[in-house]
Amino acid sequence: MSLVKQTVTAACIVTLTLGLTACAAGDNSGGGTEIGYSSPVLAQEAQQDTVFGLEAAAGQLGWKTKIYDAGLSPDTQASNIQTMIDRRVSAIGAWSLDSGAVGGVYSSAGAAGIPVVGLNSDGTGVVSSVWWAANRCDPGGPLEQLATMFGAAKPGMKIIVMGGPAVPSIRANTACFIAAARMVGLDIIASQDNSQDTSANAAVLAQDLLTAHPDVEGFWSYNDASALGISSAISSSGKTVASGSTAGIMVTGINGDAAAIDAVRQGRMTATIDANSVASGWATAVAIRDAMEGKPNKTYVVGATIVDSTTIGNYIPPRERTYSIDTLPVEIR
Repeated sequence: MSLVKQTVTAACIVTLTLGLTACAAGDNSGGGTEIGYSSPVLAQEAQQDTVFGLEAAAGQLGWKTKIYDAGLSPDTQASNIQTMIDRRVSAIGAWSLDSGAVGGVYSSAGAAGIPVVGLNSDGTGVVSSVWWAANRCDPGGPLEQLATMFGAAKPGMKIIVMGGPAVPSIRANTACFIAAARMVGLDIIASQDNSQDTSANAAVLAQDLLTAHPDVEGFWSYNDASALGISSAISSSGKTVASGSTAGIMVTGINGDAAAIDAVRQGRMTATIDANSVASGWATAVAIRDAMEGKPNKTYVVGATIVDSTTIGNYIPPRERTYSIDTLPVEIR
């Protein structure tokens, strides 16, 4: 699938959003509305793009935003949420690192009349959730498509799975891919978590895995940073990454980070899932608006596409795509 510039009206494909309810905490008339967002780790490019989209949409709606960075710490995230409550924001959006750790403060937000919308997360106190299609285990979804891609390249391919930190959405994503891989007959010969969430650590882990499993034919990674580290380790070991007609070890990631797109273009990565992160920020604002109007939806799914050597020519950088409150690649369920 190619990632082309697309605008889909909310009447056709429903919009992904973050819920904001009319309540005592905030004024939903425009200028008095301030929304808060807790990023799990703002150092990641996809998170920066999500915030970019959220702030652009908020500006169109006349809202103010306050962004917090949890830095992969559930305790910091819980503290940030409490700060938002004390600040009396009109609504809270958050990608939960640990639903148990934030369940209490989410409930406190609800008691204060402040709705909470989860991005790639749900749980106690969350009124609705915005999901990347890349983080859903839907039949025929991007994760299943990647598994099929590996299987089409070589039936029974020997692959290694690299997961990440103990974040619920990452754990679920990894489990979903493993199930899809087994369904198409892939041979998962090893799995390893990149708990440090860095390319450098992924490279070290991948080097050890390549030594232990010299017959590996593919790597699936939970994000692009890890995939880039894996690619570096493959090159350092004297092997080749598969790309287009070039044979080698397949390497795939998720997020559609700029460095990963360049790597796909240059043949250093086989594919990445573009999560449409800027659209996710826009969708979050729409969900907030829906909740403010007293009609929050349970689930908003933002479309994703696979970028590889066959589709890279149609790729448009996330911040160059055209969005508006009423035109987003999102489905409401």
